Amino acid sequence: MIVYDTLIEETLQVLKNYDFKELPVNQSVSWKCLKNNEFLLGKEVAFELGDRINPCTVYNCITSNKKLINDDKIILLGKDLQQINKNTNFSRVTFLNVDEMEDADKAYKKIKRIEFERFNVIPQGYMVSTSSVENKENIRVSKKAIKNGLDFTTIGNIFINKYKTIEGVNNAWMIFIVGEYDFIPELVKISRKVDDITNAFEHIMKNIILDCAVCPLRSICDDVEALRQLHFNINKKNKTR
Repeated sequence: MIVYDTLIEETLQVLKNYDFKELPVNQSVSWKCLKNNEFLLGKEVAFELGDRINPCTVYNCITSNKKLINDDKIILLGKDLQQINKNTNFSRVTFLNVDEMEDADKAYKKIKRIEFERFNVIPQGYMVSTSSVENKENIRVSKKAIKNGLDFTTIGNIFINKYKTIEGVNNAWMIFIVGEYDFIPELVKISRKVDDITNAFEHIMKNIILDCAVCPLRSICDDVEALRQLHFNINKKNKTR
């Protein structure tokens, strides 16, 4: 699985000149998680993360390339939860290393499973509202959770541990970006490219259009050679049946 590799590289290139703090990875992190998202009233909320107006984003990229991702990391740029005292902008980027999958159908299902798994990460006192259209998260953090010590070390480890319960997921990088930064619009553009690739992947799997000359997603395959190879391989298999 290498279709997202260029976007991982683009993201790392955008972030390389900023002073990130690496937080400890801990498989035995302790924090109560809920089965369903809780509703926090305004009087219960310490602050909100995310901005409905200014640029911010959330996206996932998966790869089987261990040269890119071969360990677990939690990376923070900006203030940790315990240091925040007012509403602030927020973005999150996740990279995951997964087993190589030769079967395109299984690979696509894995992408979708990982994409939706984030909705099952519900730490108590950390209420997440998601806009899939805009690739944004708005998060309400409760006063009680802050008092009890909730921080991005805890949140990051909850995510990593959850993702690694999925068969074939080996490692995860959680990147939290808190505050306003000039590079955020670049990450927003990358998040749209992630969506474009996932949509093209789905398009190929469903064999909606077999003629590349008239396919509206041709430009995506032109940019991502791995998608073109996937398309041709599927067509070859269909012709031999």
